[in-house]
Amino acid sequence: MKVKDLEDAVQLANGTAFGLSSGIVTKDMEKALYAVKNLRMGTVNINEVPGYRIESSPFGGIKDSGLGIKEGVIEAMKCFTYVKTFSLPW
Repeated sequence: MKVKDLEDAVQLANGTAFGLSSGIVTKDMEKALYAVKNLRMGTVNINEVPGYRIESSPFGGIKDSGLGIKEGVIEAMKCFTYVKTFSLPW
């Protein structure tokens, strides 16, 4: 699909029902940061292939993509545990 500029591309991407992963190829850091801030996606890859991630980083989709952020060490621990408060008589 052809778009006129980055803002148009972000609007087109955000207009879908999906939000798993996106990417931008640019040498302009301001454009890269614009994409990160404005794309409603679980992942925004900058100058990388879509599968790149650090194992401990959260990963998952939003909207109709995936089941939410459930991967990554901390996120997995949150998914399988719950916080409990207890007290002891002193």
